[in-house]
Amino acid sequence: LLVVEYFLSAEGSLFTRSITQYGTLVLAFIAFLSFFFTEKSISHENPNRFVRGVMLATIIKFFLCIIGVAALLLTLRKNLHKPDLFLLMFVYLIYAAIESVIMSKLARVKK
Repeated sequence: LLVVEYFLSAEGSLFTRSITQYGTLVLAFIAFLSFFFTEKSISHENPNRFVRGVMLATIIKFFLCIIGVAALLLTLRKNLHKPDLFLLMFVYLIYAAIESVIMSKLARVKK
């Protein structure tokens, strides 16, 4: 994903390289953190614990993404390049889809 973004953000392109690269790394960290909380709760016998783990991971992901967007908006203010923000939203959707597929496979295997 970083390689694709590297070529998408070449000189004179639509995206800003530093914003897209750092944003993708931050989103990867957030997805890993969410995966960690959900994976930790998947092995318990109590199904409520799994639901709480998923909800906790979702809330953490939501608030960290809001904090990241707010930091980007406050830092760049009028120099914000909107296509960068939309690309990062798309990257978030890719990470969420990958995480969902992996979690569903893990849940089937562990049950």
